[in-house]
Amino acid sequence: MATTLFSLTKSGGIAISDNGMVSDLLNIDLIGPWLRILDLRIALNGLTHTFPDDLDFLLLAPGGANLEFWSDAGDNNDIVNGNFTIADSAASLLPDETPIVSGTYRPAGYGSLESAGNWGLPASFTVNHPAPGGTATLDSVFGGLFIGGNWTLIVRDDFTADAGSLASWGLQGTAAVIVKPDDFDGNFQSDILWQGSDGTPAVWLISGDHVVSVGAAGSFNPGPTWHVRDDGDFNGDARSDILWQNDDGAPAIWLMDHLNALSVGAAGPFNPGPSWQIKATGDFNFDTKADILWQGSDGTPAIWLMDGFNALFTGAVGPFNPGPSWQIKATGDFNGDSRSDILWQGSDGTPAIWLMNGTSFIAGATVGPFNPGPSWQIKGTGDFDSNGTSDILWQNSDGTPAIWLMNGMTAVAVGAVGFNPGPSWHVEGSGDYSGDGRSDILWQGDDGTAAVWVMNGMNLVSSAAGPFNPGADWHVIA
Repeated sequence: MATTLFSLTKSGGIAISDNGMVSDLLNIDLIGPWLRILDLRIALNGLTHTFPDDLDFLLLAPGGANLEFWSDAGDNNDIVNGNFTIADSAASLLPDETPIVSGTYRPAGYGSLESAGNWGLPASFTVNHPAPGGTATLDSVFGGLFIGGNWTLIVRDDFTADAGSLASWGLQGTAAVIVKPDDFDGNFQSDILWQGSDGTPAVWLISGDHVVSVGAAGSFNPGPTWHVRDDGDFNGDARSDILWQNDDGAPAIWLMDHLNALSVGAAGPFNPGPSWQIKATGDFNFDTKADILWQGSDGTPAIWLMDGFNALFTGAVGPFNPGPSWQIKATGDFNGDSRSDILWQGSDGTPAIWLMNGTSFIAGATVGPFNPGPSWQIKGTGDFDSNGTSDILWQNSDGTPAIWLMNGMTAVAVGAVGFNPGPSWHVEGSGDYSGDGRSDILWQGDDGTAAVWVMNGMNLVSSAAGPFNPGADWHVIA
């Protein structure tokens, strides 16, 4: 698993007024990497208060996840310029009645549990509490969330006669580095994966708005009976690898570093046969390693949870077989739990999502405000508005591209994007080619020309074609 440490601090000081409440914002604007929290710690520096039993602290994540990690601790023992780290891994809880000396503690809440109203939040808001009154932990609440966005610390003094201050606060911990689609060189920007009609794989490595390297990938051409199906990081080195399938059904993986194949081999324990087709890759169990999503000719979906070339689990998934009139179109994380979900489309055009937790089905339903009809086809998923959840990318048979910005199973905005390049141009997928944390659109024309539309949400920022046209014998895979 590719991981990284992070430490982010908000300075400037907070005055904690007597019997009052104050909030402070920490904006984490990460341009480049996608980082999901594995372990979170909260730093409180220079805390002073003359009656710490009055203190309550609530951390609020960008999407609304929250934890009241400190409540009514320390009794009447003054804190003077204390420095604290709140971590699930600490040896002891924040104390209830004894002095709180500078150090590292597990979250704790004592006394009655505060509700949303105590924090000035809507009644529909659920406040999470740690032991002893609750069961929530930092990692159970915030684990898997994207780091980027606005984090809010709310400090509450819940009784009269005492006050205090906080010099600074921040977030620390470990994050999983999520490989962006088709990132073969680990520079946090998507690249373009090709395959020639003779079977040769190739990669265009992209940096910024230009292609920096072009060439055949790997050390040999496996021939036209082998088809590149997708890519993903199968060995956790923060670089994409190539997933193949033979005409006879056999899957294989090339573990890649830039254009070089480090290792080549069959994937999984068996060949499921040609009636099973690889549909996509995704990370269904949040181990930051790619898994394989299959569909049988009868419609049955299946997942292989992978660790490199090895399958940890193989089997059909979901509560039922929707039948061959429903086709798997892509994977994406629609509910922001760091685990891939399955995106379907019916033969009549209807889109549907299965929310997954590993190989377990959580919920499923048709999505969006309407059925756009069979002339609109789902082309992929991406995070176009950089909110940490997947959106749906479409194209009409006349060439028009469209995006549905999603919030879980709900479409919050729907519409055509950019301009219509005509039916000779085909949406091939999405990726973050500009490195701004937002998905862009990858195209290929009938003559072989590749092009990228750099997007900001549903707005087209710029468009550019590659350094040359490799011709119609070369096909963009992703």
